[in-house]
Amino acid sequence: MPSPDTSQPIPVRPRAARSGSADVARARRALLDLRARRAEIDRTDIVPVPRDRMLPLSSAQQRLWFLDQLMHGQPVYNAPTILRVRGPLDPAALRDALTSVVRRHEVLRTRYPTERGVPHQVIDPPPEQVDLPVVEVATEDAAREELTRLARTTFDLERGPVLCARLVRIAADDHLFGLCVHHIATDGWSNGVMIQELLAGYDARCGGTGPGLPDLPVQYADYAVWQRERFAGDVLDRQIDYWRARLADLPVLNLPTDHPRPPELSFRGTTFTTDLPDRLRVELTDLARREQATLLSVLLAAFTALLTRHTSQHDIVVGSLFSGRTMPAIDPLLGFFANTLVLRTSTAGDPTFRELLTRARETVLGAHLNQEVDFDRLVAEISPDRDPSRNPLFQVCFTLQDAMAGRGSVGGLTVTQEAVQVGTSRFDLAVHITELVGQGLQLWMEFSTELFEEARIRRLAAQFARVLDQVVANPDVRVGELSLLGPEEHAAALGHARAPVSFDRADRCLHELVQEQAEATPDAPACRYLGITTSYGELNARANRLARVLRDRYPGLGAESVVGVLLDRGPALTVALLATLKAGGAYLPIDPTFPPERVEYAVRDAGCVTVLTTGRLAGLLSDDVPVVSLDHPDTMRAMVDLPADDLPTVATTGSAAYVIYTSGSTGRPKGVVVEHRQIVNFTLAVIDMFRLKQGDRVLQFANPAFDTAAFDFYGALASGATMIQAPTGTLHHPGALENLMRNEGVTVTDLPPTVLAMLDPDRLPDLRALFVGMEPFPAELVNNWNGSGREFHNGYGPTEATVACIDYLCPDGVLAGVPPIGLPMANNTAYVLDEFGQVAPPGVSGELYVGGAGVARGYLGRPGLTADRFVPAPHGPPGTRLYRTGDLARRDENGILVFQGRADSQIKIRGMRIEPAEIEAALLDHPDVHQAVVVAVTDKGAARLVAYLLPVAGAKPTPAEVRGRLVDRLPLFMVPTAFVVVPAFPKNAHGKIDRARLPAPQETGEGGAPGHVAPRTETERRLVDLWRETLGVDEVSVDDDFFAVGGNSMRFVQIAARIREAFDVSLELRTLFTTPTVAGLAEALDGRLS
Repeated sequence: MPSPDTSQPIPVRPRAARSGSADVARARRALLDLRARRAEIDRTDIVPVPRDRMLPLSSAQQRLWFLDQLMHGQPVYNAPTILRVRGPLDPAALRDALTSVVRRHEVLRTRYPTERGVPHQVIDPPPEQVDLPVVEVATEDAAREELTRLARTTFDLERGPVLCARLVRIAADDHLFGLCVHHIATDGWSNGVMIQELLAGYDARCGGTGPGLPDLPVQYADYAVWQRERFAGDVLDRQIDYWRARLADLPVLNLPTDHPRPPELSFRGTTFTTDLPDRLRVELTDLARREQATLLSVLLAAFTALLTRHTSQHDIVVGSLFSGRTMPAIDPLLGFFANTLVLRTSTAGDPTFRELLTRARETVLGAHLNQEVDFDRLVAEISPDRDPSRNPLFQVCFTLQDAMAGRGSVGGLTVTQEAVQVGTSRFDLAVHITELVGQGLQLWMEFSTELFEEARIRRLAAQFARVLDQVVANPDVRVGELSLLGPEEHAAALGHARAPVSFDRADRCLHELVQEQAEATPDAPACRYLGITTSYGELNARANRLARVLRDRYPGLGAESVVGVLLDRGPALTVALLATLKAGGAYLPIDPTFPPERVEYAVRDAGCVTVLTTGRLAGLLSDDVPVVSLDHPDTMRAMVDLPADDLPTVATTGSAAYVIYTSGSTGRPKGVVVEHRQIVNFTLAVIDMFRLKQGDRVLQFANPAFDTAAFDFYGALASGATMIQAPTGTLHHPGALENLMRNEGVTVTDLPPTVLAMLDPDRLPDLRALFVGMEPFPAELVNNWNGSGREFHNGYGPTEATVACIDYLCPDGVLAGVPPIGLPMANNTAYVLDEFGQVAPPGVSGELYVGGAGVARGYLGRPGLTADRFVPAPHGPPGTRLYRTGDLARRDENGILVFQGRADSQIKIRGMRIEPAEIEAALLDHPDVHQAVVVAVTDKGAARLVAYLLPVAGAKPTPAEVRGRLVDRLPLFMVPTAFVVVPAFPKNAHGKIDRARLPAPQETGEGGAPGHVAPRTETERRLVDLWRETLGVDEVSVDDDFFAVGGNSMRFVQIAARIREAFDVSLELRTLFTTPTVAGLAEALDGRLS
């Protein structure tokens, strides 16, 4: 495959009138500027220089030479070319033709030795004959293997040569010719020149003549000297100023990956190639002509739109290769002239494609006018945060190569160019498009196999083709309107759900499910609390009597009336909930441990008709709040005297069943109204999922004020199972809870992962199924519990979707990584939508929307907030709604949903977007870490990551050791700079971690030592000086942790480079990370130096 290069000339013409007079004037000025620039370059002719002087490398060669040193001879910068030759080939003539090319171009016989560490060019004499081995093979696969080995040749730039070739004979009339040149001597343009000269030379030799090519007046070495002299002054100042302004505050492109980004890329990669039809090439060319643009600008605009849809970013940065041939004298030369430039295009404001094309056209034109600034100089000027896991400035490369014929004929042969796998990738992703005249466009995608699976790249290629088809059909289509999925893919993305379920009792109200069970099994145990059993018949009778008390005292109580329930755990609480439903109202459960202000707020905001409570707990309420005190003599007498038979049902399935208050972003809790039909669907779904029945014993652990408790109450009471109510004293004592579950024979439970982790699975043999959720948890938790036929479900769902609406049954066997959340539960739906409301492709993150039977009515008394969060379903029947969860998720290849954290919890540090959940998952894989939270804190105006760790009981993880493990898992910028070990996490009223109350990290507490220790050796003294200069601090102790005293990933890379310069020793990144003190590094350095 030819090395990618954008060498297509870029015509600069005024824009069409529709773009406005300002655009036309700007284009005209650019045209005049370009002409003046070319005239200036033409006046500074390249002249031959003596070969007896030390010849410098060009700036582009200097960059490749340095990268080659870093790569230790890896074939990352090899440029292989494969030609399929059919017909009666003459190997000797081909060898002579190749020899003539090498003799003609000095750069193909140049070596690059060093003097005092500085490389220079040494040109070897023209060879008598170039070596062209002929290898005979029997199969196409064997031929490919041979050429792959050629493409992976390790070149020694100091000794040479920089070229090798091989002819593979498959049959008498079928050969593959392979040529591999180090990129220091070639580029895409050179590749075309070299093939043309090779074929012309072969044709001439077959005809008994020489190639007849004119002499080259200058060679690449002359260009290198000219370039160095030209750029020694201030000739590039104006271009550098352009790039500084253009690339200010450059963002990082966060293209979704299949695998976590490693700390340091190894450049392992592969390629995927596909062809786009010639019809599309013609239409794109016509569009470019109509819009006064180049084909590159059209393709770049389309690809930019695609990247926006994959990343939800609107400031898109890609790299591109420009030919660098700014004067005619160098057009016939071979050599590395190409320069990598940065193309930055905005998609802000959801532009039409025509508008985006205008932006892309300006981007390409600006880069073309300022292309003489070499990439290394660009990096030095922009000075981005260097990260060994990413290419500087950009991670995705996008180029358009010269138009070329797909095949040719020479000397009775048919010659075609073919692709070859080198097994490397210089970037996360490189997209190279070659225009094949009369055949179409060839899309060649080189990608990092450390980051991507081929399936994702194939989808990306198909989506790019789909975008191109849409923009040529309608240039006024907006970026957000582009459809990335075909009809079948779209249907599949919407159809990943369990089949709809018609439950027999779906038309019941919630309390009617319990009534029917009481009628069927009146003597069966309904609930147990503190060793006391309440039967179904007794529970139902007491609830009926209390419902009559409510109706008698509050005749207006009916459907939509809200009744507060302020009670401690126990049978009375269960009776109160059912009584409220039977009376026709909706209950509001209130936790007696809540602050009185919060209790008062909920009661008044919900407009409670009354509150069911006790005399003691009524003191939490204002005197003007009506109450029904269950321990008042009048109430107690009524609970004996009133009829115990079922009341006529007042509510309907569309009536409110309960109101649950959740925390609000404004600081004011908001009440979620759940109707009977929603909670009934959930109840019947979990009964079906967990096969709940008489004989099961379900633990009631959750706080009744939270909707999770509905699983415990109604999963048990609507199925005939027994609910085991956990006394308050067991909630925070794992041993007591474990004893309760063991003694009561609990078979099914819904527990938070933090609680489950403190229990011993071997001591709970009766426990057959777990429903775990509320927050992400490590695979280790699943692996500890998921055995002996025990089911482990990962449940997901906000209160607004009725307890849980998505479920994942973890498979048997060892699970790796945080488990996904799975598929929608019965009669629920889930969509991953991007910011434009379009279905996100598999593997692409978006906001999770849930719909179906579980979506609640909305927020009590908050129509504006309800309209904002409960939205019409864009992909469902009219009238259906979705709830915007605010959570990020993606679907995997099988449609399984993977939770990716909160959309509002993402952290951005130095332009890089970070999802704390990914770091937390890596921390949870540490055997000594029980729970982890990662937050960003601002320190001296800069954001840094802080990890809070709750250790496993008895464990004492150290920051240095935890950090060392993270270095193996995460990129540098994602490794926290501070680690705080906490005895417990602060919780809010809903039992979730309260991040606002996490302790502030201490500057010298995590990993450092108290007190100042002065340097004791010369190595320590030199390191202390380096640290002080790099960190900008006055005093450094040899025991200070680099990250705890203000170091970050950017400064870490700086200190690593300065250690290399000062000591002439390269330490592995892991060594620097795991020994981040002056004393530790000095010991490591002394060991290497000795």
